[in-house]
Amino acid sequence: MNLYMGYQSLTTSYCFQGVKFAGLIHPGLIGTAPSHELLEMWNERESALVAEEGTASEKTLCGCLHTRPLACLPEPKGAMLGLLGHFLDKHQKDEAWDAVASKAARTVPGRENGGNCDIKNLSRGCTVYFPVFVDGAMLSMGDMHMSQGDGEVSFCGAIEMSGFLDLKCTVIKGGMKLLPVVGPSPLCVNPIFEIGPLEPRYSEWLVFEGVSVDEQGRQHYLDATIAYKRAVLNCIKYLAQFGFSEEQVYLLLSCCPCEGRISGIVDVPNAVATLAVPLAIFDRDVRPPADLEHFAKGIKTVTRDVCISEEGGAVPYDPRLG
Repeated sequence: MNLYMGYQSLTTSYCFQGVKFAGLIHPGLIGTAPSHELLEMWNERESALVAEEGTASEKTLCGCLHTRPLACLPEPKGAMLGLLGHFLDKHQKDEAWDAVASKAARTVPGRENGGNCDIKNLSRGCTVYFPVFVDGAMLSMGDMHMSQGDGEVSFCGAIEMSGFLDLKCTVIKGGMKLLPVVGPSPLCVNPIFEIGPLEPRYSEWLVFEGVSVDEQGRQHYLDATIAYKRAVLNCIKYLAQFGFSEEQVYLLLSCCPCEGRISGIVDVPNAVATLAVPLAIFDRDVRPPADLEHFAKGIKTVTRDVCISEEGGAVPYDPRLG
């Protein structure tokens, strides 16, 4: 586990020496409440996806990503239903609560209402245009992050924090007509937003490219997720040659203000994704050195500034990155 501290708007960690960057505070989760019709649409399409698990219809991407099911369906256990109560008090004791909990959406993914999108640019000074599906909108937010990289690639890798949001909310009458509908239902819309003026500004970047070929060398068809994963793995392998462990770089890319892009999506068979890391966050020059001959031979620092646990904990080298 890496511990981070904020000082004069800069983020540092004693577990990760030699790196310092400006945080970009934002809510990982913010959105409006779904209508009953929209909720049914979510549950129907996500249940169909889960039904593919273990069958010939299962998505090929499942063989390249670890840790997660295809979707997280409603689960009464652990459900917190606001004024209706908590599962410890209500589960299998209140029929009305059980009925709601059996359909209530999990807040894991982003959806038409916004939700857990983990967009780092939803920060100070931005304007967000959310669709409203129920009377009162029922806007909610949480999962505050001090800083996060595009993709939050280690799953829970942003720097989590407690905090509050100071918001101004305005109702735009007839505003739903402004949001483009893409899908079979008029509910198939998504929020749009304007980026605020207060963001870290870096001028020099080291950019890593990835294509739709997985670690086993298998070709995928225009798969941007595989391409971005490859860009991240390329960055991890590269920066590990400058005195950092691969695990450290993996966590760093989840929380530093790195920029992910889909750079190409039309030239079969490869999508092209890029990951740009700001050079100014390092206290050393991580650009390819002029003496590439020695660099190519694998000469690298392996002990400088590396934090290694002596009491167990995470293994510094993850074989899945090999």
